[in-house]
Amino acid sequence: MDELSEPTTRIFKPNESMNNEAYKLESYYDATRKEYLIQNERGGWIPLTEMQFKRILKKHGFSASNPKEGGLSPLEDRLVYLQRNKDVYYVGPLAGYSAGFYESGKSRLLVTDSPEIIMPEKGEWPILNQFLTNLFVVGECNQLPFVHGWIKISFESLRNKQRRPGQALIMAGPHNCGKSLFQNLLTLILGGRSTKPYQYMMGITPFNADLFEAEHLAMEDEHASMDLRARRHFGTQIKGITVNESQRHHGKHQKGMVLYPFWRLSVSINDEPENLMVLPPIDDSLEDKVTLLKTVRQPMPMPTTTQDERTAFWNRLRAELPAYLEYLISWEIPQELLCPRFGIKHFHHPELLSAIDALAPEFRLLSLIDGQLFAPYGDHRWQGSSEELERTLVSEESKCRVEARRLFSFNTACGVYLGRLHKKYPHRVAKHRDSSSRTWTIHPPADRES
Repeated sequence: MDELSEPTTRIFKPNESMNNEAYKLESYYDATRKEYLIQNERGGWIPLTEMQFKRILKKHGFSASNPKEGGLSPLEDRLVYLQRNKDVYYVGPLAGYSAGFYESGKSRLLVTDSPEIIMPEKGEWPILNQFLTNLFVVGECNQLPFVHGWIKISFESLRNKQRRPGQALIMAGPHNCGKSLFQNLLTLILGGRSTKPYQYMMGITPFNADLFEAEHLAMEDEHASMDLRARRHFGTQIKGITVNESQRHHGKHQKGMVLYPFWRLSVSINDEPENLMVLPPIDDSLEDKVTLLKTVRQPMPMPTTTQDERTAFWNRLRAELPAYLEYLISWEIPQELLCPRFGIKHFHHPELLSAIDALAPEFRLLSLIDGQLFAPYGDHRWQGSSEELERTLVSEESKCRVEARRLFSFNTACGVYLGRLHKKYPHRVAKHRDSSSRTWTIHPPADRES
């Protein structure tokens, strides 16, 4: 776990021909945009063209007159000095960083804005507690320890300026149950800044510069993609965002660069099968990087019929956040839920996991096998290699050849999917391997076994 750097203050030796007061103007040069940066009276950083910046330098006592002995004027000398010594390669808000100047090796960053960290305070949080309980306690399944643990680790890491990986928090449930409201609360807890990563994570756009300006990457009720490649691309992006410290920043018409943001990803979707299609298959490489929560719709703990009532409810939830965070700081994650890497173990609600598994390509393969090999009279087990099975399913005689050809989108797809089926359904799919080959035994459904 690495600490996020604090802003660095560098002392630059002033030109002997100028008084020291003139050099107290804190300024930087953005080599990418060819702009100069100074602070305004409100503490924010503003970009200036060279002509605009020259006027600022003149106001601070830098003369534009060339010395009698020749050479650059003090004003021009200052411009050259800034370009060579106080250049920065990234300017803007950066997730997890307070405003200031940072150095990392030869790289220099000017962070222009800070996250707004809530100060925990002792107090009560009954309305927020009831809201979370209604949302995440589903029958006999109490998911609240995983919610509290995820928020605790995320908030403490951000507050203490420490990098620590965190699972993607995925919530699926009925429409209008409070998922988006909960995400809005997460935004406040995570510094008050959020952005929508859907287009980048689904491969719709290669540009991701806006993601680096917010700690909370929030996806909600996005249009689902039925394309398996897009879903797998989404899974790859989840893995990268949740565990990788370095991230490639790519803005439009800008040169790519590597930065180290603090990110937490949350996803909220409706729980119908067509909406669950946005989620990637939960395979071995993704399993521990996702917490999958089922949400339910229950009455809100305060009236929410009118706009005034909804505003009052939101204001009450916001007001209780400092007390909730104070509770989390003193609350200890149960020993059996601790995880060295993420702080808290992942959790997958069994109903949602079953629904997602039913959408996975290996499950589709099993459906094709049952329809082609064991219907209407195939009651005996099938044996052979994955290549033989693929040839059978895509042959001209196969009733499922079109879907099978679409399913086997890469050379080893059939063998990969059989391997997953073996892990999930060992009573149906068994593998046999010797020194030279691997074969598979596929049993018919239980109700057809002879």
